[in-house]
Amino acid sequence: MALIKKENGSFGIYNEVGLQVQGSFTPNSNGLNPKELLEASIGMCLTIVIQKMFERDGVEVHDDEFSVEVTGVKAADSPSRFEHFNVSVSLPEHLPEKYKHKIIVSAERACTISNTVTRGASVKIN
Repeated sequence: MALIKKENGSFGIYNEVGLQVQGSFTPNSNGLNPKELLEASIGMCLTIVIQKMFERDGVEVHDDEFSVEVTGVKAADSPSRFEHFNVSVSLPEHLPEKYKHKIIVSAERACTISNTVTRGASVKIN
């Protein structure tokens, strides 16, 4: 569950624990706008899957050795939508290429958010 509501003049994004992120109407400002939230959802989902695989396999990764960057690309035609997402995964240099490939393929298959975006989900507004 996510709840978006205005409080003290700004929109916040809440979960059951409380305020988590400030929402924004514009990119690259305080808070996250819808595009950034969608990019972050895909990136965080992939990050969770990859991190769990590292833990399962006993692979130690330092903070600066692993990152996921996601950029949504809007379609030129209507309706307004993202045509695709470019994802760049940076993995530790010391890992064998075969293992890196396995990690990427497994993460792509296991990430619920990217699978949802890829296959489409209906949105029902009440």
